[in-house]
Amino acid sequence: MSTPTLRSIDRRLSNDVDRLQAVLEGAPKYSLVVEGRLPPSNAAIELLDALPSGKDHSDKYVYAVVHEAEAVGCLEMVRGYPKTDIAFIGLLLFREGYQGRGFGPRVLRLAEAIGTGWRCRALRIAALGTNPRAFAFWEREGFIELLRKPAMDFAGHAIVMERALPDARKILRPFGVGMKLTVRTASVGISR
Repeated sequence: MSTPTLRSIDRRLSNDVDRLQAVLEGAPKYSLVVEGRLPPSNAAIELLDALPSGKDHSDKYVYAVVHEAEAVGCLEMVRGYPKTDIAFIGLLLFREGYQGRGFGPRVLRLAEAIGTGWRCRALRIAALGTNPRAFAFWEREGFIELLRKPAMDFAGHAIVMERALPDARKILRPFGVGMKLTVRTASVGISR
């Protein structure tokens, strides 16, 4: 299976917002489990506008996960949250037809490269207690539970988890010797 790429979502471009909305609507079970409702018609805008306390839009990155020219998922990351040396993954989600196909670990490798590029020491996430499937994924990927706390605006409680970032050489090694990470405004991927 080829590695998916990340394409930056620009809130000012209606095609980008529509692409993100289609991904969110393509995972209705996730919304039902974490929010108790189907994704609203403005779910993409809500995701793009939501910011953690003390952060602004220059710290937040939302990507479409693209495989074979199709948006199959999304990745939301916040640089330096809740501490300057943490890269926070707010959402890693795939349309239901693409779940369980190995995309999660592959996109997580790209998130690691982004976090390393930001000079962060760790990735952190907050899995929701109502979503045991996601919790199991993060646990399989080596994330360690730090604490549990109430999850504002979501069903259940948040399980805050973290994993140290490997150095960039370890991230890129599986993709072949002599390869480098490219980070552009429009996409993140691995190139020769």
